[in-house]
Amino acid sequence: MRKLAVLCASVLMLFSGCTVQSIPQEEEPEAVPETTELPENASYDPDSNTIYIFPTTETPEETIIPDSVDIDAGATSLDVLSYEVFEAGAVITDFSGSDTEIIVTSHIGSYPVTEIGHYAFEAAWDVTSITLPDSVTTISEQAFADCESLTSVNIPETVTFIGRGAFSNCTALTELTLPASVADTQEEMLTGCAVEDLYILNPNLEYNNWGLEDAETQCTIHAPAGSAILTWAEKNGFPTEEIS
Repeated sequence: MRKLAVLCASVLMLFSGCTVQSIPQEEEPEAVPETTELPENASYDPDSNTIYIFPTTETPEETIIPDSVDIDAGATSLDVLSYEVFEAGAVITDFSGSDTEIIVTSHIGSYPVTEIGHYAFEAAWDVTSITLPDSVTTISEQAFADCESLTSVNIPETVTFIGRGAFSNCTALTELTLPASVADTQEEMLTGCAVEDLYILNPNLEYNNWGLEDAETQCTIHAPAGSAILTWAEKNGFPTEEIS
């Protein structure tokens, strides 16, 4: 017993200069209350007190076969224009003809044509003019890319969105007007173009790396006084004109 006491005293003397700290214990996470509503792609395991989130993908919109394929009188035939029809409207998806002047129909049967789809007219080298109907709200990514002979295209006052590279490499296009309805554009919209006069009618539309800085010919920006695009143009040395 005496030896044990001496040993304990020696150990205490050896560590007398050390600071003793308690080791923190890991706290158990609080369980998820039974009343907590989880998203449809989540599940809760009470044994491990863990919420598991599972990846989800959006269900693609189903295509519709229209009862009729009537189109506007004088519009380009659907024999050379491919399309898909959805509940919200029809999308022009491809062009395979030799027509040089394109007039897109405003409807296919009872469905309005609301979108020019991704790459729909890409590399339609011989097309010189495109007329879009007032039903169109979206011009998608590279819809008219590489239309090297295109000199005329209208953007209806119903269009709100223009996608990436929509008019890229349209080397014959010297003038373009974005109506006040256009509120969202993506990058490279005009990369490789020869636009000399660009009309921006929405005073709040901001420049979004459209590719104008790299153009061989510096275009003139026409826009309302005090507009975001005029501020950008003046800051970057582009010629400007205020319009009402």
